[in-house]
Amino acid sequence: MSLTSVKMTEDVWLTCLTHALSTETEEIMGLLLGDIQHSKNGSVTALIWGALPQPRSDRQKDRVETNPEQLTAASVQAEISFIKTCLYILLYKTLHFL
Repeated sequence: MSLTSVKMTEDVWLTCLTHALSTETEEIMGLLLGDIQHSKNGSVTALIWGALPQPRSDRQKDRVETNPEQLTAASVQAEISFIKTCLYILLYKTLHFL
């Protein structure tokens, strides 16, 4: 499976752009949150709805490192977002059928 397209919200784009421009001489790192959508014609699209820029813990120019606490916090935030999305979809489907 390979992606044929990527779609992201304007907020995600601006978050990534701001992060890149604010550290333009350094490598950066962040997490993108989203879903994968498979269409009937075989195309696969990544739908990005969240961005979590990660601050650097190491100031060496040739590497990007973040501390484990930051990655853990980002993972927790991703899981919470995922659970909220699933609950919203479940609630919507439940209300839709009532």
